[in-house]
Amino acid sequence: MDIYHISSVTNFIANILALAVGIFYCYRSYNPSYLRIFPVYLFVSIAIEFLINSYLLTIFHYQPFGSHQHYARFTLYNLYTPFELFMFAWFLFQIIQSFLVKRLLTACLILFSLFFIIYSLKLDIGINYNIIAVILESVIIIIPCLAWYRELFIRSEPVNLLNEPSFWLVTGIFFYLTTIIPFYVTSIYLRRHGLNGVGQSLSSINNFSLVITYMLFIKGFTCRIRRS
Repeated sequence: MDIYHISSVTNFIANILALAVGIFYCYRSYNPSYLRIFPVYLFVSIAIEFLINSYLLTIFHYQPFGSHQHYARFTLYNLYTPFELFMFAWFLFQIIQSFLVKRLLTACLILFSLFFIIYSLKLDIGINYNIIAVILESVIIIIPCLAWYRELFIRSEPVNLLNEPSFWLVTGIFFYLTTIIPFYVTSIYLRRHGLNGVGQSLSSINNFSLVITYMLFIKGFTCRIRRS
Protein backbone atom coordinates (compact mmCIF):
# COMPACT_ATOMS: atom_id res chain seq x y z
CA MET A 1 0.00 0.00 0.00
CA ASP A 2 1.57 3.32 -1.09
CA ILE A 3 1.33 6.71 0.61
CA TYR A 4 -1.67 7.81 -1.47
CA HIS A 5 -3.74 4.77 -0.51
CA ILE A 6 -2.76 5.13 3.16
CA SER A 7 -3.78 8.79 3.11
CA SER A 8 -7.05 7.94 1.36
CA VAL A 9 -8.08 5.39 4.01
CA THR A 10 -6.91 7.65 6.85
CA ASN A 11 -8.94 10.52 5.44
CA PHE A 12 -12.06 8.35 5.15
CA ILE A 13 -11.72 7.13 8.76
CA ALA A 14 -11.15 10.67 10.07
CA ASN A 15 -14.21 11.85 8.13
CA ILE A 16 -16.38 9.17 9.73
CA LEU A 17 -15.01 9.99 13.19
CA ALA A 18 -15.68 13.70 12.73
CA LEU A 19 -19.23 12.96 11.55
CA ALA A 20 -19.93 10.73 14.56
CA VAL A 21 -18.62 13.34 16.99
CA GLY A 22 -20.50 16.07 15.15
CA ILE A 23 -23.83 14.26 15.33
CA PHE A 24 -23.28 13.64 19.03
CA TYR A 25 -22.33 17.21 20.00
CA CYS A 26 -23.37 19.75 17.34
CA TYR A 27 -27.08 19.64 18.14
CA ARG A 28 -26.75 20.20 21.88
CA SER A 29 -28.42 23.33 23.23
CA TYR A 30 -25.28 24.81 24.78
CA ASN A 31 -23.44 24.81 21.45
CA PRO A 32 -23.93 27.61 18.87
CA SER A 33 -26.45 26.89 16.13
CA TYR A 34 -23.92 27.31 13.31
CA LEU A 35 -22.39 23.96 14.30
CA ARG A 36 -25.46 22.12 13.03
CA ILE A 37 -24.45 22.50 9.41
CA PHE A 38 -21.17 20.62 9.83
CA PRO A 39 -22.60 17.09 10.20
CA VAL A 40 -24.44 17.67 6.91
CA TYR A 41 -21.19 18.74 5.26
CA LEU A 42 -19.31 15.75 6.68
CA PHE A 43 -22.04 13.28 5.68
CA VAL A 44 -22.03 14.48 2.07
CA SER A 45 -18.24 14.28 2.01
CA ILE A 46 -18.32 10.67 3.21
CA ALA A 47 -21.10 9.71 0.81
CA ILE A 48 -19.22 11.08 -2.21
CA GLU A 49 -15.97 9.38 -1.23
CA PHE A 50 -17.80 6.09 -0.69
CA LEU A 51 -19.47 6.34 -4.11
CA ILE A 52 -16.57 7.42 -6.27
CA ASN A 53 -13.20 7.05 -4.51
CA SER A 54 -11.32 4.60 -6.73
CA TYR A 55 -9.34 3.01 -3.90
CA LEU A 56 -12.38 2.54 -1.66
CA LEU A 57 -14.27 1.00 -4.57
CA THR A 58 -11.42 -1.49 -4.98
CA ILE A 59 -11.60 -2.41 -1.29
CA PHE A 60 -15.38 -2.94 -1.30
CA HIS A 61 -15.47 -4.49 -4.80
CA TYR A 62 -18.33 -2.49 -6.29
CA GLN A 63 -19.07 0.22 -8.84
CA PRO A 64 -22.38 1.94 -8.04
CA PHE A 65 -22.48 3.76 -11.40
CA GLY A 66 -21.40 0.80 -13.51
CA SER A 67 -19.87 1.74 -16.85
CA HIS A 68 -20.44 5.42 -16.04
CA GLN A 69 -18.27 5.31 -12.94
CA HIS A 70 -15.52 7.49 -14.43
CA TYR A 71 -18.00 10.14 -15.58
CA ALA A 72 -19.82 10.08 -12.24
CA ARG A 73 -16.52 10.50 -10.39
CA PHE A 74 -15.67 13.78 -12.10
CA THR A 75 -19.26 15.01 -11.96
CA LEU A 76 -19.68 14.47 -8.22
CA TYR A 77 -16.26 15.83 -7.36
CA ASN A 78 -16.97 18.95 -9.43
CA LEU A 79 -20.40 19.45 -7.87
CA TYR A 80 -18.88 19.04 -4.42
CA THR A 81 -16.80 22.19 -4.93
CA PRO A 82 -19.75 24.67 -4.97
CA PHE A 83 -21.45 22.63 -2.23
CA GLU A 84 -18.41 23.02 0.01
CA LEU A 85 -18.05 26.68 -0.92
CA PHE A 86 -21.63 27.54 0.04
CA MET A 87 -21.42 25.49 3.25
CA PHE A 88 -18.29 27.32 4.41
CA ALA A 89 -19.69 30.66 3.25
CA TRP A 90 -22.90 30.16 5.24
CA PHE A 91 -20.88 29.35 8.36
CA LEU A 92 -18.70 32.45 7.92
CA PHE A 93 -21.78 34.62 7.42
CA GLN A 94 -22.90 33.59 10.92
CA ILE A 95 -19.71 34.63 12.70
CA ILE A 96 -18.40 37.65 10.74
CA GLN A 97 -19.57 41.09 11.86
CA SER A 98 -18.35 43.21 8.93
CA PHE A 99 -21.10 44.06 6.45
CA LEU A 100 -18.46 44.95 3.86
CA VAL A 101 -16.92 41.48 4.04
CA LYS A 102 -20.37 39.90 3.83
CA ARG A 103 -21.20 41.92 0.71
CA LEU A 104 -17.87 40.98 -0.82
CA LEU A 105 -18.48 37.33 -0.04
CA THR A 106 -21.96 37.51 -1.57
CA ALA A 107 -20.58 39.07 -4.75
CA CYS A 108 -17.88 36.40 -4.97
CA LEU A 109 -20.48 33.64 -4.57
CA ILE A 110 -22.57 35.08 -7.40
CA LEU A 111 -19.56 35.41 -9.71
CA PHE A 112 -18.35 31.92 -8.82
CA SER A 113 -21.77 30.44 -9.58
CA LEU A 114 -21.82 32.08 -13.01
CA PHE A 115 -18.30 30.88 -13.74
CA PHE A 116 -19.05 27.35 -12.57
CA ILE A 117 -22.20 27.04 -14.68
CA ILE A 118 -20.55 28.40 -17.83
CA TYR A 119 -17.38 26.34 -17.34
CA SER A 120 -19.34 23.14 -16.68
CA LEU A 121 -21.56 23.56 -19.73
CA LYS A 122 -18.68 24.47 -22.01
CA LEU A 123 -16.23 21.71 -21.03
CA ASP A 124 -18.67 19.05 -19.71
CA ILE A 125 -18.77 18.63 -15.94
CA GLY A 126 -18.05 14.90 -16.12
CA ILE A 127 -14.98 14.94 -18.35
CA ASN A 128 -12.30 16.68 -16.29
CA TYR A 129 -11.74 17.84 -12.74
CA ASN A 130 -12.37 21.59 -12.46
CA ILE A 131 -9.18 22.59 -10.64
CA ILE A 132 -9.73 26.28 -11.35
CA ALA A 133 -13.01 26.14 -9.40
CA VAL A 134 -11.24 24.61 -6.40
CA ILE A 135 -8.60 27.35 -6.42
CA LEU A 136 -11.29 30.03 -6.72
CA GLU A 137 -13.24 28.45 -3.85
CA SER A 138 -10.11 28.52 -1.69
CA VAL A 139 -9.39 32.19 -2.40
CA ILE A 140 -13.03 33.19 -1.84
CA ILE A 141 -13.20 31.50 1.58
CA ILE A 142 -9.71 32.47 2.75
CA ILE A 143 -10.63 36.18 2.52
CA PRO A 144 -13.48 36.05 5.11
CA CYS A 145 -11.38 33.70 7.27
CA LEU A 146 -8.70 36.39 7.46
CA ALA A 147 -11.39 38.99 8.13
CA TRP A 148 -12.70 36.91 11.03
CA TYR A 149 -9.19 36.56 12.49
CA ARG A 150 -8.87 40.35 12.31
CA GLU A 151 -12.16 40.81 14.13
CA LEU A 152 -11.00 38.32 16.74
CA PHE A 153 -7.72 40.16 17.38
CA ILE A 154 -9.33 43.60 17.74
CA ARG A 155 -12.05 42.53 20.18
CA SER A 156 -12.06 44.62 23.33
CA GLU A 157 -13.12 41.75 25.56
CA PRO A 158 -10.88 38.71 26.17
CA VAL A 159 -11.77 35.46 24.38
CA ASN A 160 -11.01 31.98 25.68
CA LEU A 161 -10.03 30.32 22.42
CA LEU A 162 -9.97 26.86 24.00
CA ASN A 163 -13.74 27.15 24.46
CA GLU A 164 -14.55 29.01 21.25
CA PRO A 165 -15.84 26.61 18.54
CA SER A 166 -15.60 29.17 15.73
CA PHE A 167 -11.85 29.55 16.27
CA TRP A 168 -11.18 25.85 15.73
CA LEU A 169 -13.56 25.61 12.78
CA VAL A 170 -12.17 28.67 11.00
CA THR A 171 -8.64 27.43 11.66
CA GLY A 172 -9.50 24.03 10.20
CA ILE A 173 -11.01 25.56 7.07
CA PHE A 174 -8.19 28.10 6.69
CA PHE A 175 -5.50 25.45 7.12
CA TYR A 176 -7.05 23.13 4.55
CA LEU A 177 -7.63 25.75 1.87
CA THR A 178 -4.21 27.40 2.21
CA THR A 179 -2.60 23.97 1.97
CA ILE A 180 -4.37 22.78 -1.16
CA ILE A 181 -3.82 25.94 -3.25
CA PRO A 182 -0.13 25.19 -3.92
CA PHE A 183 -0.99 21.51 -4.35
CA TYR A 184 -3.56 22.17 -7.07
CA VAL A 185 -1.39 24.75 -8.81
CA THR A 186 1.40 22.15 -8.88
CA SER A 187 -0.99 19.46 -10.12
CA ILE A 188 -1.89 21.64 -13.13
CA TYR A 189 1.78 21.83 -14.04
CA LEU A 190 2.30 18.09 -13.55
CA ARG A 191 -0.76 17.22 -15.65
CA ARG A 192 0.36 19.44 -18.52
CA HIS A 193 3.73 17.64 -18.53
CA GLY A 194 2.24 14.15 -18.37
CA LEU A 195 3.39 13.43 -14.81
CA ASN A 196 0.08 11.97 -13.67
CA GLY A 197 1.71 9.38 -11.40
CA VAL A 198 3.55 12.05 -9.46
CA GLY A 199 0.36 14.05 -9.25
CA GLN A 200 -1.52 11.13 -7.71
CA SER A 201 1.20 10.64 -5.10
CA LEU A 202 1.03 14.33 -4.22
CA SER A 203 -2.73 13.91 -3.71
CA SER A 204 -1.84 12.49 -0.31
CA ILE A 205 -1.20 16.12 0.70
CA ASN A 206 -4.88 16.85 0.15
CA ASN A 207 -5.93 13.77 2.16
CA PHE A 208 -3.64 14.42 5.12
CA SER A 209 -4.66 18.10 5.16
CA LEU A 210 -8.27 16.98 5.45
CA VAL A 211 -7.36 14.66 8.33
CA ILE A 212 -5.90 17.60 10.27
CA THR A 213 -8.95 19.70 9.39
CA TYR A 214 -11.31 17.01 10.69
CA MET A 215 -9.34 16.86 13.94
CA LEU A 216 -9.69 20.63 14.34
CA PHE A 217 -13.41 20.29 13.60
CA ILE A 218 -13.71 17.67 16.36
CA LYS A 219 -12.00 20.06 18.77
CA GLY A 220 -14.47 22.76 17.77
CA PHE A 221 -17.44 20.41 18.23
CA THR A 222 -16.37 19.35 21.72
CA CYS A 223 -14.68 22.43 23.22
CA ARG A 224 -17.83 23.43 25.10
CA ILE A 225 -18.50 20.03 26.66
CA ARG A 226 -20.09 20.47 30.07
CA ARG A 227 -18.18 18.73 32.77
CA SER A 228 -19.63 17.84 36.14
